[in-house]
Amino acid sequence: MKLLLASPEELGRLVRALRKAERIRQDDVAGAVGVSDVYLGRLENGAPGARLDKAMRVLKQLGVTLHADVSDEVAAKYSELTQRAAMPAPRSAAKRKKR
Repeated sequence: MKLLLASPEELGRLVRALRKAERIRQDDVAGAVGVSDVYLGRLENGAPGARLDKAMRVLKQLGVTLHADVSDEVAAKYSELTQRAAMPAPRSAAKRKKR
């Protein structure tokens, strides 16, 4: 089922529902992900300012895959940027002179 999440509170509600559906304690999820149980509690309560990297790790641990519904134009630009990011960075002129 697809759920539309438009606020930190809704994301927190989802995290709590996932955890409770699996009957996992808050401190067990936090320990498995490497975040504090205080952070997880704040995330579940929709506290603003929760670090996105930690939230993504929590969601992954609970089996959630995120998808973005975007236009074809945005998807093409995203693909281009992703390919560019995967390419090795060119050596700077200063580094080439040292060799």
